[in-house]
Amino acid sequence: MSAETYTVDRKQLEILRILSEYNEPVGSSLIRKELARRGFFLSERTIRYHLKLLEERGLVEGHEKIGRTITKAGLEELSRALAYERIGSILTKYLSLAYKTTYSPDSDSGDVVANVIIVDKKYEKDALNIIVELYNGKLLPSPYYKIIDEEEEYREISVPKGRVAILTVCNLTIDGVLMHSGIPLILRYGGLVQFLKGRPIRFVDLIAYEYTTIHPLEIFVYKRATSILRILKTGSGMIPANIREIPAAARDKTIEVIEELVSKGWSGILKIGVPNEPVFGVPVSMDRFGISMIGGMTPAAAMVESGIQVETFAPHCLVDISDMRKV
Repeated sequence: MSAETYTVDRKQLEILRILSEYNEPVGSSLIRKELARRGFFLSERTIRYHLKLLEERGLVEGHEKIGRTITKAGLEELSRALAYERIGSILTKYLSLAYKTTYSPDSDSGDVVANVIIVDKKYEKDALNIIVELYNGKLLPSPYYKIIDEEEEYREISVPKGRVAILTVCNLTIDGVLMHSGIPLILRYGGLVQFLKGRPIRFVDLIAYEYTTIHPLEIFVYKRATSILRILKTGSGMIPANIREIPAAARDKTIEVIEELVSKGWSGILKIGVPNEPVFGVPVSMDRFGISMIGGMTPAAAMVESGIQVETFAPHCLVDISDMRKV
């Protein structure tokens, strides 16, 4: 297959991006560190595999024993890809991940969409305690999580020494279950929902998924705009959430699917609206209804509030739910 007809995947695109930032050859160990900063936790063996593919397609050039550099063809490929990224492809990425979900509430099995939270190993117990608190407060979309210890690998996630990766279930999984039940939907906004005396009352900030190239909820986490721990203590505060729209004709089926998920321990549904009515002050399109869910970034946001330094990558990958533990 030639470079002209080959589509570079996201991991290879990031490798090309890293190489483009250096004037000298770059080795796989440095590429691994840079990839980890960008949310791709690959082993050096996996990186060498991707570099070999890129070299075969003329996108990178090897230099004996000292690393690789990007070629002119690689720069052209990177330019095309970056132009595509700027056209709001994040919405397509999220809907594609949701569609790839194979989780079935009936059998409580299959792949779910996971968020990755990286913390120093010394904070592992504190981070897990927060997940338990969120679950008990019904502020966690799913009761499942997975720990990947330092220097362990799982599905191309490779954790650096002295750190642990905590995988939690993204609410895109719920969207995927709805899709595979024949229910069409569109993600509309990510934002902050205000709680007052234990009840969600309104969205106070919104970012449209269609017009952004970054995860909207990550912005609120890193701006420290949430107050989730305060909600757990007093019932009032701000929590990351999102909203999607579904055709009115599918409302009964939607409620049926969500009730089945709730029976399996899932939660985080803030509101199922009625057709043509706003959800927490956000209008919906004609002949549709809205659903607001607590964002999968909520555990990371709560950890940041508690003083734990985190790196978040959400949504990140698919995980077999049988590999995860239940809270």
